[in-house]
Amino acid sequence: MNNKIGVMSTTYSNYDLEYALKGIANGGFKYIELSSVIVPGQFYKEHVFIDPNDIKMSAKLCKKYGITIVAVCAHGRLMMDNAVENFKKCIDAVNDLEVSYINTGTGDVENEKDQRRFYEEISLLGEYAAKKNITICLEIHDAWFSNGRVASEIVRKIGMENIKINYDTANVIYFGDTRPEDDIQNTLGNLGLVHLKDKRGGYNVWDFPALGEGEIDFKAIFNALKNYNGPMLVEIEFTEEKQPLEEVDKAVKKSYEFLKNFDLTL
Repeated sequence: MNNKIGVMSTTYSNYDLEYALKGIANGGFKYIELSSVIVPGQFYKEHVFIDPNDIKMSAKLCKKYGITIVAVCAHGRLMMDNAVENFKKCIDAVNDLEVSYINTGTGDVENEKDQRRFYEEISLLGEYAAKKNITICLEIHDAWFSNGRVASEIVRKIGMENIKINYDTANVIYFGDTRPEDDIQNTLGNLGLVHLKDKRGGYNVWDFPALGEGEIDFKAIFNALKNYNGPMLVEIEFTEEKQPLEEVDKAVKKSYEFLKNFDLTL
C-alpha cells in the first residue's frame, strides 16, 4: 500500500505545534493532519488558526521539520451560527496551504429540521470546495454519523463527488457500538480519509492508546483498505487525563513501529 501515512496533530492536543512536529518527525512519520478544532467544553490546541499569517507560520514550521500537510481538521463549525461563512474560511485556508482534504464532523444533528439544514449547508460548502479542488471529509463522530453504514447512506444522499467519509476506526466503537473490522466495508468507494485509532473498552469508553495496544484488528482493517489510496492518519487520544509530552512522543514512536508489521509505505 502506497498511502501517505501520518499523524493527527490532535494527538498533541495539549501542546503547541512545534512540539507536535518534533515528536512526529522523531517518530518516523512524514505527514500530518493539522488541527483547527473548535469544540465547546473540550481542550484542543489549534495547530493552525484560520488566519493568513498563521497559515504561513504553520506551513513554515512543517517545512522546517520535513513534515508535509495532507489535511486540515476543522471540527466545530457546522450546525453552528454562521456555519457556511465560517467553514468557507477554513476551505480558503486549506487552499492557501495547497492541501486537498478538509475534515469535519457533521455537527449536532438531532431532528428532521437539523437534517434539512445540514444537507442544505453541506451542499453549498461542497460546491464552494469543488471550485478549489478540495474534498470535504465527514468524520465518523457523534450519534447521527456514528458508523460506516450510516455515514455511507448520508454521503450518498448528499451526492457530491468531493464529499467523502473520514473513517475513524475507534470512533465507530465509541459512538456507534460497531466493530470497524466489518463496518469499514460499508464505506469502500466513499472514503476520503482514514484515521487509524486503536481502542480499549467498548461503547462510550474513552481509551485510545498507541496503535497495537488496543483491541482493534488492524490486519483486517488494512486488508479491507487494500484498494484505498488516500491518506491515513494515526490518532492517539489516550484516556481523559493529560499525558506528559514524553509519553505522547513514545506512543507516536510505538505506533510507527507497530505499522512496520504491515505492507505499508512509511
